[in-house]
Formats: sequence, C-alpha cells, structure tokens
Amino acid sequence: MALTFRAAHDQTSSLHESDGAPAANESHFAPIAGLAEAVDAELAHNGEHGSRVEQATRAIARAHGTDPERVLLGSGPADLLRALAGAVCGPGDEVVVSGLGWGSATRVATAPDGSHDVDALLAAITPRTRILLIASPHALTGRALTRDQLARLIAEVPGDVMLALDEAHSEFASSPRAAFVAPLERDLMRVPENVVVVRSISTVVALAGFGIGYLIADPRVVEAIAGAQEAVDRLAIASTEHSFSPDGLAQIEDRVEWIKAERQRIERTLRDRMERAEIDGKPFIEIVHSDGNFVWIPVGERADELRDHLAGTGLAPRSFAGEGVRYTVIDEAHNDAFIDAVAEWATR
Repeated sequence: MALTFRAAHDQTSSLHESDGAPAANESHFAPIAGLAEAVDAELAHNGEHGSRVEQATRAIARAHGTDPERVLLGSGPADLLRALAGAVCGPGDEVVVSGLGWGSATRVATAPDGSHDVDALLAAITPRTRILLIASPHALTGRALTRDQLARLIAEVPGDVMLALDEAHSEFASSPRAAFVAPLERDLMRVPENVVVVRSISTVVALAGFGIGYLIADPRVVEAIAGAQEAVDRLAIASTEHSFSPDGLAQIEDRVEWIKAERQRIERTLRDRMERAEIDGKPFIEIVHSDGNFVWIPVGERADELRDHLAGTGLAPRSFAGEGVRYTVIDEAHNDAFIDAVAEWATR
C-alpha cells in the first residue's frame, strides 16, 4: 500500500517522550572552533526576516551525498518525529517503538542482549500502525541495527508504514556489523519512500542549547511534513551551516574518533578487570559493547544501587530501573574514575 498523509496538522501528535525517556546525553566538549564567529555574524541580521536555511540544507545534503530536497531542518529529532506523526497518524492510529517509551506508543522490548528484536517489532505492526520508530544505536544499550536487520526491516515493513530511524548517534558506531541509512560523509543508502531518518550532531558539536536536528527522506515525505515542526532559530541554522562546512566536519570527525576510542578503552579495561575477578573467584558483571557515545552497564534490578555507588564518587550517570546504567563518555579523568568505581562495586 502507498503512503498517505493528513491534509492538515490540526491535532497534537501523541508521539511525545515519556517520563522514562533518556536524560541529556551530551559531551563535555566546548563548541567547535569558528562556531561563535558564525553565530556573531548572523546575530547582526537577527532583526531581519529570513535565514540561511537553504545554505544549511545544502551543506547537510552534501555531507550525506544526497539532494537538498530530501533534507528538512527542525528543532531537534523529537520535534521532527512529532511532525512526522502529525502528518501520517490520525485518531486511533498506532506508533510502535523499539525499547524506549514514547507517550502512548506501543513499546517493544529489546532482545536479552540489548539488540533490537526485529521479529517482535515486525510482529507488533497492525493495520493501525503508521510508524515504526527505531533508534540505532539504541539510546540505552547502544546497540545498532546490523546490516541484515536493517535490510530485513526495509524489505518487510509494509509500504504504508513509516520506518523512522533515529540515527542521531550513528557516527560513534564501531561495530563492523552496524549499518545505517544516512551515515555522515558517506552517500545516502537507496531506500523506499517509507523510510525516514532523523539525525542530530548537537552532541559532538555542543549545540544542545540550540536544539537542532534534521530529517532525510523522500521529497514527497519532506513536503508533507514541512511547516509542521517548530520554527528553527536563525542562529541555530547558522551554527548548523558552519558545522557542516569542511572545517566543521573535520573537527566533528576528530571528536568522534576520540570518543569512540575512549569508549572502547573504558569497555576493554572493565572487561579485563572482570576477567581477573572471575579468575580470582570474585563476583563480576558482564561488560557489553556500545555503539553510542556512552557505556552501557546492564545490571538489571541493581541499576539504582550502582548509580548510587557512582554518585558517591562524584559521578552522575543515568540509571534505568530494572535495566542498567548509562555513562556518557567525557574527559579521561572522569572516565578513569568510572572504571575504578564500577570495578570496585562489581567485584566486592
């Protein structure tokens, strides 16, 4: 079946983050070099109508090897997803979400290893389903869709259901099995009209205060939801244009590589310590791989206990009751303290 869009966005979408959604997961970096100057240059025009949205859109399109007509700027991925829901969902329609809860959406739990349960996601689609939303990497576990999983979803999600992929942290992925529709600085994957990607680079550029994101989709989908999202601040647009300049992208790459290497160091060091604890007959926990800008410690019902232990050492991770603890990779000193604190707690 073909996609259909609502003629007017006159109803508030039910696609809202629930109270259980992740807290801020931002890096410790200062804004990239040149960003302040780009904002200052645009500030002089703040009393005028219009903005550099066309230039920013073209810069994003170049970074993804696609056409500007396939790109839509918005006030963050959540805003764009709400606009998408407003365009395709009517009363009684459903949204299916992998892992995290979003308002009244149908939540499908991840597999025991923290990966997306593709079988369960496809089985959850009903005649009323209009959107299947998947964050890849997953916002808690950090697990990304594999090549086979992504191919299967693209092939098997019905044509009248939007497959919405939140790839906001995909640049941090290091797993050779991970696959993405819209990787940064690589050509966009060829996909059907019902596949939409939302992204943001705010974490690595330090743009969280501006709330900027973008959507990549078929031009007909972009046209259907354009104007339904919140207005984007002209200073945020100028910041985005600078971030997607050759100099901005080079700085982003440097930061991403540092965060990836540091996350892998944390995971590797913790695995070594857990292996030593096992050899010595001490308690130990499993250390899993994450493709996000964070480390995921899946300790289940002990999540709050671990969070409190880490808080006692001056660290501030986020715990998810019954699931685990997420620690955002920041500076090396705090990361070392995290390693020591987790190892001490796990092996006592």
